[in-house]
Amino acid sequence: MYSDLFTAESLAELKTAFLTQFPMALWETFYVTVLSTALAILLGLPLGVLLVAGEKDGVLPLPKPVLSALNVIINLLRSIPFLILMIICLPLSKFLVGTKVGTLATIPPMVIAAFPLVARMVESSLREVDQGVVEASQ
Repeated sequence: MYSDLFTAESLAELKTAFLTQFPMALWETFYVTVLSTALAILLGLPLGVLLVAGEKDGVLPLPKPVLSALNVIINLLRSIPFLILMIICLPLSKFLVGTKVGTLATIPPMVIAAFPLVARMVESSLREVDQGVVEASQ
């Protein structure tokens, strides 16, 4: 089974694959990661700020049902495993990107999986700000 693993032909094939396919795979990984992260930050940052500012004593109080709905959505999206979320998001990927497979089709599920995490991180970071600093800035 492994007798022809290190033959000249298999090493030449490995070298060819490494020189032709590896740079493209590296580029695809890079742009999917960067684009997904940027979009997750664009969605999660304002949402995290809204969660803190929309509290009863916040800068921009929101109605209790709206704030509760936002918290439920964020908690629900955070609890779904990524593989299941990716399968659920196949129609969304087809609608937004035009395909259900490929590197471009993974961006919508990655954004949906990441923006609730960003929102919670922003929310917890804003809650840790000293109240004196908040009063001084107001």
